[in-house]
Amino acid sequence: MENDNPHIPSDGPLNAAEQADHARSVHDYPNIDFSPTEYVVIDVKRSIWGVVRIWLFALIVYAVVIAIAILVNQTSPIGLSDSQRVVMIGLSAIIPVVVGCIGTYDFNQCTFVVTNERVIAHIQNGPFSSRTQNTEIEHIRDCSYDQSGLMATTFNFGSIRLATIAEEQNYTFTFVDNPREQFRVINRVVQRADEGKPPRPPRERETDV
Repeated sequence: MENDNPHIPSDGPLNAAEQADHARSVHDYPNIDFSPTEYVVIDVKRSIWGVVRIWLFALIVYAVVIAIAILVNQTSPIGLSDSQRVVMIGLSAIIPVVVGCIGTYDFNQCTFVVTNERVIAHIQNGPFSSRTQNTEIEHIRDCSYDQSGLMATTFNFGSIRLATIAEEQNYTFTFVDNPREQFRVINRVVQRADEGKPPRPPRERETDV
């Protein structure tokens, strides 16, 4: 979900459009504990090429396992029968499939949500390891995006980095789809926080930025 114009929180009540955004955010993101004046500005989308990379790695693992199995079979004094080879190939596929599934799960569980008040990043490091970071928008001192390399340029993905006052809370989100456009939205939120600009209706077009 992305609004054309990010909003910066104010001390006053939300207007009707902002209230609708807040209600929609509470409904769409039940795992986030929103404040009464908070709503999602952008949920950063990731590129499918991140998943493609995971499964390419799984295929490489499969090829290596098969090569090792063939080498062992050729050097063994007792050769394998055809049925045993089929079983060996099937069992060898289990490892890369498990690797691919775990990698895909971890990739899809990682989220990067920017509200009008803070940044919330959920990092999945494995099936049983995850952490959630969040920082207030006003604590972000710098934001940038990177899109380098033939693959990233051709398929339009890259990374977005947010640097905070406390350096241990820096954020880097990789395999971001269309990083320039998503960075533009995030950067505008940060800039308005720095300038202390009041919130605007979600679909009002800006004339002063």
